[in-house]
Amino acid sequence: MAIVAAACSTGTASTAPSKAPSAAPSGAPSAAPSTGMVDLAYKGEITYWNTMRDIEMVEVQKQVDAWQTLHPGITVKMTLTPFDGADKKYETAANNKTAPDIFRSDVGWTSGFAAQGMLLDLTTLFPAGFGDQFLPAPLATGTYQSKLWGVPQVTDALGLQCNKTLLTAAGLTAPPTSWDELVSAGAKVTNLTEQKYGFYMRGDSYWSQPFIWGWGGTLFTANAEGKVTDIGVNSPESVNGWNYLKDKVLGTVTPATWDFKTDYDNMNAGFKAGTTMCILQGPWAVADILKGAAFTDKTNLVIAPVPVGVNGKTGSPVGGHNWVVGVDVGANADKTAAVVNFLQYMTSADQQAILAKSLGLLPTNIAAYAVPDVASDPLINQWNAVMAAATNRSGVPGAQGIYDSFGKNFQLFLTGSSTAKEALDATANTWETTVFKNQMAQ
Repeated sequence: MAIVAAACSTGTASTAPSKAPSAAPSGAPSAAPSTGMVDLAYKGEITYWNTMRDIEMVEVQKQVDAWQTLHPGITVKMTLTPFDGADKKYETAANNKTAPDIFRSDVGWTSGFAAQGMLLDLTTLFPAGFGDQFLPAPLATGTYQSKLWGVPQVTDALGLQCNKTLLTAAGLTAPPTSWDELVSAGAKVTNLTEQKYGFYMRGDSYWSQPFIWGWGGTLFTANAEGKVTDIGVNSPESVNGWNYLKDKVLGTVTPATWDFKTDYDNMNAGFKAGTTMCILQGPWAVADILKGAAFTDKTNLVIAPVPVGVNGKTGSPVGGHNWVVGVDVGANADKTAAVVNFLQYMTSADQQAILAKSLGLLPTNIAAYAVPDVASDPLINQWNAVMAAATNRSGVPGAQGIYDSFGKNFQLFLTGSSTAKEALDATANTWETTVFKNQMAQ
């Protein structure tokens, strides 16, 4: 299998260095193998807030149990923490000195936590070369000001997931490569009365980003110091992309209305049932999608890069999660060594391969893609082209806050309460005056 490529960086500027620190041994606990019995001095509890879904937690608990067996006397207390609002919950806990030892942080949150002094600097805590085993793009998301604050757990991007049977019915032999092609073909299988659609569009600004990048727009640009030099979310190109979405896609090959509270579940349900030809969705959803009636034969699911907009432009937000460690853990050297050992174990190629095979998640460890079960998996292979065409999200502190106003204004646009320009202008204004108030370059 070809290794998933590092994502391109067109669209949103990333301030992470091209080469993240590989972790030096200075002052680090003695390097422990990522697997096998190792005598750790620490005995007690390690707390871990995990933002994965129930179906994923079951598999991760098996890995946690296996590590605990290797280290009698240490208990990892893993708590399911709903993703929505988890960043605010962690910040509150950190400020109150009640943060967990380990937290599963969205890649967009990590630098913000680090800038606030909430995380343990991991740069010198792992053996030399530890970082070299990871794909560069995911590793860079855990880096801020040339220091390592997060260990990459999983990477992802939105891809075009399609029902092959419906593609055939629409006259296609492969997923559409442009939005024009998707709209044209999707119309052949769309029946709004019967709730059959060529495409389903989520009412979430994260899902709207391909219609900005695909038309040559940007979100914002930052310099090497992490200062925002330009906010481009309301550029003419961005406005054109959103207008294309409204004029050509919505209500033509998609539902004409939304229930924003349930549209994620509705999108997945229709796709699983075989009433929707294509959706934008990430690898985290594959295990659930394959449970649908339309995918009892999993070869009916095909995955491709997000279609291009104008002039061959495309873009899909790179997501993923990092393991971060609470700053207070550093006060206990033995506990720090135990946490480091746990993270080495969980990021090993064998352990990441387990989650790739059982859940369809994309590993960050390069060697995991060579594990036979992963290398031979046709669905995981299809994500290579998606990741190669995806767009890195910025590591600027505060960037995690862009989606609050972005999302509200996108929904105002979808319901007709705002034009594309009005919604994007309002978003840009909030970013400049609130989200990046202290990050704007002078």
